[in-house]
Amino acid sequence: VSPRLFGEFLAPAYRRINAFFRAHGLDVILLDTDGNVWGLIPLFLEAGVTGLYPFEVRAGMDVAAVRARYPRLQMLGGIDKTALAEGPAAIDREIARVAPVVRSGGYVPGVDHYVPPEVPWGHFAYYRQRLAEIL
Repeated sequence: VSPRLFGEFLAPAYRRINAFFRAHGLDVILLDTDGNVWGLIPLFLEAGVTGLYPFEVRAGMDVAAVRARYPRLQMLGGIDKTALAEGPAAIDREIARVAPVVRSGGYVPGVDHYVPPEVPWGHFAYYRQRLAEIL
């Protein structure tokens, strides 16, 4: 969906829905997105969304870059799932990449979608251990 189409057709509905949520005490409004949504983030925020997930790394969504541009946006995901298949060195690079964003708050790290079946249990356990160290 282009920013123009979102603004014209979807944003009005999002504003109404999010106003209803806020009127009923909900102040965290998360939106599941896919792909590269850089051009839509300002429109999501305008429409009352407070956070996004899963931040697909391979689609160009870097939580560190998004945090720099949108410091109040809540984020979930952002860990490149393919790094888990590659092993400890790649996992360490991923953890180092997101650690400053974790420390800034408002970010829950996790794989961008599901853990693929080619990730060995040992790699996943290592990832969870390293993630626990920065949390």
